Amino acid sequence: MSPPSELPPLLSDERMGTYHRLAPEWGCDPFELYLLGIELASSYMADLHIVEIAMRNAMHDRLARKYGSDWWANAELLDDRSQTAVAKAHADARYGDGHRPGRLLAQLPLGFWVHLLEVGGHAGKPPYRERRAYEALLWRPALRHAFPSSTQRRADVHAVAARVYALRNRVAHHEPVVTGVRLPGVPHNAPGAYRSPHDLHNDIIALLRMISTPVGDWVAHHSRTPALLNLGEASASHCPAGADHH
Repeated sequence: MSPPSELPPLLSDERMGTYHRLAPEWGCDPFELYLLGIELASSYMADLHIVEIAMRNAMHDRLARKYGSDWWANAELLDDRSQTAVAKAHADARYGDGHRPGRLLAQLPLGFWVHLLEVGGHAGKPPYRERRAYEALLWRPALRHAFPSSTQRRADVHAVAARVYALRNRVAHHEPVVTGVRLPGVPHNAPGAYRSPHDLHNDIIALLRMISTPVGDWVAHHSRTPALLNLGEASASHCPAGADHH
């Protein structure tokens, strides 16, 4: 079923400019490519749903084993950025005595968990400001066990998680994904500054396999993303989903 003729005029020229530029490469009409982008974003989000929940639950489980089920309330563990995120989640969830941890965990965004895989920042106010070294406080005693199939290097796990987070933000803000994603904070001309749609799919699967190889394999098998991108074909210069929209 074709979309109503009223839809294209509702899309900005700036947004559609991306699809006009890429349409020849994909071998399809710009609006057809726009619709494919919507399907691709939907497929990414389905896979991101699994990886986000799996990661946060695996990380929470390991931190709870080491520091107790309310580890996030331990001011000796988290830096200011993490504590601020917890405070906001606490308020948004209206978390109180007697509530299960899951209520608070559901309010903590993916960025919070990705940050726990970084080096950590500082906490407190001068002159009592202290460093929270996440390598020693979180990774070695707890979080490395949440990624049993990884290389066991915090920086490696964080690098993949940060790329997945960048994709998640792009999808959540309805930005084009057929272009791939430029990684935040990386100069545009630096090696690896951009992740292609194919790379982004691989990042999701890689992160899941770090947490659980069977789960990662299952998502890799059932994900719609490879079909949408027509992975494995000699050429991607056509629009694999175009026929579905006419």
